[in-house]
Amino acid sequence: MALKISNDCMNCGVCEIECPYNAIYPAGLNWRKIKRKYLSVCEDRSVTDDFYSGVHYYIVPDMCTECKGISETPKCVMVCPLSGIEKDTKLWESEEHLYSKKQYLDTLHPWRYWS
Repeated sequence: MALKISNDCMNCGVCEIECPYNAIYPAGLNWRKIKRKYLSVCEDRSVTDDFYSGVHYYIVPDMCTECKGISETPKCVMVCPLSGIEKDTKLWESEEHLYSKKQYLDTLHPWRYWS
């Protein structure tokens, strides 16, 4: 299952720092899907995705692996002082899919090795 940041978020930014795949962004920074990949920040604020938040930090699902293969508990969940990161029941992902996503993201950032 994908993760999302709840409305309880106090915008401390600790989760963003801890995320190994840079999947967490501050409120108002609008990522857009381009050719089926989230690669670029979009200046057009009239078009947003379901995960986007203009109020608190948010997680881009295509970039989040829930830290599979890195730690047993997602790093953002471990560091959040308010327990403001929860499962997103609308975006279910199997463990196999999360590991495949990790493998793909590792090819984009070969200098990162998280074990």
